[in-house]
Amino acid sequence: MKHRASGFATPTRPVIVGAPQALLDLTRAQAPHWPEAEGSDNAAHVTALTANDGSVRFMASSYDAPDVVLPPGLLAANGLIGTVIGAFVAADPDWICLHAAAVALGRGERRGLTVLLGDTMAGKSTLAMALAACGARLWCDDRLPLSRDMQGFALELRPKLRLPLPDSAPAPFATLVEAWGTVREGSMVYLALEKETQAAFGEVLPVRRLITLERSPQRQAPELAVAGVGQMVKRLVPVTFAPHLDPMTRLTRLRQVATACECRHLVYGDSFEAAEFLMQGPGE
Repeated sequence: MKHRASGFATPTRPVIVGAPQALLDLTRAQAPHWPEAEGSDNAAHVTALTANDGSVRFMASSYDAPDVVLPPGLLAANGLIGTVIGAFVAADPDWICLHAAAVALGRGERRGLTVLLGDTMAGKSTLAMALAACGARLWCDDRLPLSRDMQGFALELRPKLRLPLPDSAPAPFATLVEAWGTVREGSMVYLALEKETQAAFGEVLPVRRLITLERSPQRQAPELAVAGVGQMVKRLVPVTFAPHLDPMTRLTRLRQVATACECRHLVYGDSFEAAEFLMQGPGE
């Protein structure tokens, strides 16, 4: 299968991708505002290895990409985006990437990113989108590149939600998802948000608050408790991409991140009640 080269601009260096045109088109559709870049001597490189059945896996020059075989379609495009992010993060010791959702909250000097951390199916994306529907500005629903000086970098990727929506989803939210849901594959819908709802590519804001999520169906009302720095570091370790940092350097960096932030643990039953609860917090 014939490959084409496409360059992605990043905050560290260009990433040059070699992949079939169909896969590049799908990837650009999920990241329509990601600027293109020319090659350079310090560029990182990502290569798509495509099998006869269309399945694909990726190799990167700056780190050992996971040897995962993905089916053709949006899953492969999402995997390529993840590998591009990995390639530019791993090329610079000043950067790490958090597998997390984030929204901009607060006003004036208090304005910054609230980062939502949780296991798979913890509700990060749904809560982030519920916050966006309440007036917060979405920074990311899945991946947050983070610089050494605590600036979260927006990539303006299409956020995604799993369908069907929870029964508790308010009618206005369901209407917005229907209007924003431009592309669907399987149970996933990819959303094209309005400019005021989602941060543009390249925008940065400092991370102010880290919230670990615990979804409990029996919970009647959301409860936000203080989390210790050590507890937060433990939660950050498995969701941090930083293959270029040795274990001690990585732990030191994560402790710095946790120490610089307000650390909280949210127990909740319903994403939409939790969103309203967080929006009513001090300074929001």
